[in-house]
Amino acid sequence: MTDLQPTVEPTLPGPADVAQTPAGRRAALRARFRTRAAGSPAAAGHRHLLTGSSVLVIGAAVQGLGGMVFSLLVAQGDTKADFGDASALFTSVLFVTYLAGLGLPVALARYAPDRSVSSHVVFAWGAVATALASVVAAAGYLGIVHPKAAGVLWDWNPVGGFVLFALIVMGSAFSLIVDVRCMTMRRWNLVLARIVLVAVAKVVLLPIGHDSVHRPLLLFVFLGGPVAVSGFAGLALVNRITGGRHQLAPTPPTARAATRYSLINYLSTLAYQAPYFALPVIVLVHVDNATNSSFYVAWGIVAIAFYVPSAIGQALLAEGGKDGAHVRSQMHLAMALAVGLMALGTVVTFLGKGIVVAAYGDDYRDSAHILPAMMLAGIPWAMSSLYLTEARVMHRHASTVIITATLTAAIILPALVLVPGDGPGHGLDGASRAWLVGNVIAAAVATVVTAVGRRTSAGRLAAAELDPLLPVS
Repeated sequence: MTDLQPTVEPTLPGPADVAQTPAGRRAALRARFRTRAAGSPAAAGHRHLLTGSSVLVIGAAVQGLGGMVFSLLVAQGDTKADFGDASALFTSVLFVTYLAGLGLPVALARYAPDRSVSSHVVFAWGAVATALASVVAAAGYLGIVHPKAAGVLWDWNPVGGFVLFALIVMGSAFSLIVDVRCMTMRRWNLVLARIVLVAVAKVVLLPIGHDSVHRPLLLFVFLGGPVAVSGFAGLALVNRITGGRHQLAPTPPTARAATRYSLINYLSTLAYQAPYFALPVIVLVHVDNATNSSFYVAWGIVAIAFYVPSAIGQALLAEGGKDGAHVRSQMHLAMALAVGLMALGTVVTFLGKGIVVAAYGDDYRDSAHILPAMMLAGIPWAMSSLYLTEARVMHRHASTVIITATLTAAIILPALVLVPGDGPGHGLDGASRAWLVGNVIAAAVATVVTAVGRRTSAGRLAAAELDPLLPVS
């Protein structure tokens, strides 16, 4: 494990330190869209962006490899029904974790970016809010959605089953905010180390309790438990790299702005990630557990691949949120990297889809059938993800709402129509079609909205040069 002692770096100024006058806001926006020569602060920002993106992409590859090994071993040694129940519960955890996020991963990148007391207070309150939201969201999901796979929890123990589910949700949610804290500290190696340990732990635990009557529950714990443990451990150890402690006072001057920013981005994050987390839930509610296991195999590959542009967007958000960042040039670099990687992944998937059947067996032929189209959607997904990140960094709230609302409506509404039913074009085929077409529509809208937002911002800056009292936001 990498040494967790804090490195010696100058404290980075947070948003509260930036001048709140119209002139200060104009200067900040102009600086972010100004390209500098190599060797300048902009070039240094590019290096950090590339470093962070590269580490997260490697982490996605490790996570994907670990998930594939886990699925292969389960497909060979366990029944498809048991795997279907376990994967349905794990999908449910991912969905509830997303509900419990409260926009904090985005807000913490902006308002807890350094080692100041204010950053530690904001992070501590974020952890408290995450814990409460996790319990409430877990109870709400199990009570309202009541997925068929929840019987695995109740058959083991009605109270213990809920506590186990809620703790896995809470630890998973903690892992997200701890990762963001490490990213803002530029300790990308710790993020990668956590991902590697989780991937290895899943596979190492698999032989335990192979003949247990609660095998689906154990498989669920093996899938979600390591992530949750890493979240609790990260929360306990993260201050060793930030050089402070968890504290709830004094109230930082950015508290109100951070809360408002979190709520705005919570709604946008719900909309942006709704298709990513809701589509698997729609599938598990409308298909049997054996069919769901086929979808889970394909979705496991797609989800890891789609994490790549999301990770690059996280790196862009962490770097773009720092004072002196040059978002336009960083955006060009991030877009080229994300779209190029997703295009490469699409080609590999089209050429190698037969490997899925060879590896998992003929029972998983449906996985290979839907995989290419779902991977192709990664190219427009990358565009939407990064345009959304730019809108968040530049506080273009209207663009944020339009992009996320379009993404949600374009995928979820068709999925609700196409997934239910047993006829041609329904079931897994319906899910695949809704995913691809919806992402294409969302990327087209995001491209137009971003172009309009950039022109509007440029126009305001130009006007501000002539009128020093004109606000730009």
